[in-house]
Amino acid sequence: MTIETLRAAVRGDVVADGEAGYAEARDGLLFNGRAPDRRPAIVVRVACVDDVQATVRYAARHGLKVSPRGSGHNFSGIALQDGVVLDLGALDRIAIDPVARIAEVEPAAKNGALAEALGAHGLAFPTGHCHTVSLSGYLLGGGFGWNSGAWGLACHNVEAVDVVMADGRLIRASATEHPDVFWAARGGGPEFFGVVVRYRLRLHDLPKAIRTSLFFYPIERAAEIEDWVTAAMAVVPSNVEFTTHFQSAPPFVPAVGKVAMCTPTVFADSEAEARETLGRIAALAPAGALAVEEALPMTFASLYEAAATSFYTGTRYAVDSAWSVQPAHVFASLAASVAAAPAPHAFALAVVLPPAAGEAGLPDAAFSMAGPAFGAAYAIWDAPEEDAANVAWLRDAADGLAPGRLGHYVGEADLERPGWLEACYAPEALARLRALATLHDPLGVFAPGARPEAARLAG
Repeated sequence: MTIETLRAAVRGDVVADGEAGYAEARDGLLFNGRAPDRRPAIVVRVACVDDVQATVRYAARHGLKVSPRGSGHNFSGIALQDGVVLDLGALDRIAIDPVARIAEVEPAAKNGALAEALGAHGLAFPTGHCHTVSLSGYLLGGGFGWNSGAWGLACHNVEAVDVVMADGRLIRASATEHPDVFWAARGGGPEFFGVVVRYRLRLHDLPKAIRTSLFFYPIERAAEIEDWVTAAMAVVPSNVEFTTHFQSAPPFVPAVGKVAMCTPTVFADSEAEARETLGRIAALAPAGALAVEEALPMTFASLYEAAATSFYTGTRYAVDSAWSVQPAHVFASLAASVAAAPAPHAFALAVVLPPAAGEAGLPDAAFSMAGPAFGAAYAIWDAPEEDAANVAWLRDAADGLAPGRLGHYVGEADLERPGWLEACYAPEALARLRALATLHDPLGVFAPGARPEAARLAG
C-alpha cells in the first residue's frame, strides 16, 4: 500500500514530506515561532470524521504514529510529531441547544467562537483565556478557563465525547458508555489514546455583570500583593478570578521597568453584586498603587481582547507552570524572575484559587493535578539567536518555583524537560492512563512513542 491509498480514502488534503506544499503545511501547524526539530512523514488536513478514521487505520497498518492537531497553539509544539499529523482545523462546527443547555462542538472550534455563540443565547462555558486556542487541546488537557472557580474546570463540564480509537472505530464515551475512555478524555492531554472529534458540553447562564478592576504596583511589592490576594480570595465568592501579572509597565502607567498588574474579575448575577464584591477587594488593597481603574464593564469579547495583548503572533515562546501549596513563594519568585528577564515581553502570572475549589476536591477524571496556588512564566522573544538566553531564563524561573511545587498544568508546561509530563498528573492517575493506553492502543498509534521530551525544540 502506498500513500495513494490514503489519498483515495480521504476527502481532505494529504501532503507527504518532499512533496510540493509540504513546507507550508508543516510550518502552518504551530502558533509558536520556535518549532520542534521534527518532520512529520505526512500531514493530513481532514475534511470530515471519516477522514480521521481512514487516516488512523492507514497509520496503524503502516506502523506510523498519529498526532492530532487542533489549532497548534500549545506552547510545547506537541502537535508536530514525526509520524502522521492529523490537522483537524476544518472540524470547527458549533451546535447549541439553548433549551437543553447543551453545546456539541468539534475539536477545532475556538474558545472565542464558542463564547460568542453562547452569549447570543444568554449562555456561557468556562472557555480558555486565549480566544484563538481550539477546544480540542484545551478540553483534553483540563481547561483552566474563565470563571473556573464557580463553574469548575472545562473538562468537568464535558458530558460526552465522540472518539476515533486506535483501530479506527468511532465511539461515544460518557459516564455510562465506555466510562474508562470518558475518564481519560477529561484531562488526559498528551497521554490520551484517541482522537476526540466531538465534545458534548454542559452550559451555564451568562453572567449578567462581568466587571474587572486594575491595580498597578511596583514589582518589588510582590509580598504585599500576595497577602492582599490571599486575604481577598478567602472572603469573596467563588465567581471571582484574581490574577496578578508581573510584566513590563504599559505606557499609561507612571512607572519605568517592571510592575505588578493585579486584576480581580467578578462574574456576577447583578451590577450590585459585582460592585460590592470588587469594593471588598479594593478595601483590602495595599496603599500607594501606581494606577487604579475600578469596576470596568467587561464582556467575554473584551476579556479576550485584553488577554490577547500578552501574546504576539510569529514570536518565539517557552512556557512553564506550577501548582503550589506556597502562594507567597509563587509571587515572590516570579516577581524576581520577571525583574531579571532578558526580553521585555516576558511576563509571569500568579493566581490564588478560591478556598472552596481546593476543599471540594477534584472529580474522578484524568485531570488530577492542582493546588491552592498557580504560577506560570512566559518567555517571549523574537530572534533564534536569543533562544539560549530566554530558555535558560524560563528554566531558572521554573526551578525557582520548586519549593512547594506539586506539579504542572499540561497546557502550559515545559514538556521538553524529563519528568515534566509525568508531573502533570497524580501518580495513580498516570498509571491508570498508561494502563488504559495499553488496553485501547496496544500498537502505540497515538503514544507513548512520540512524547514531546523525546525531541529537541529548534534552538
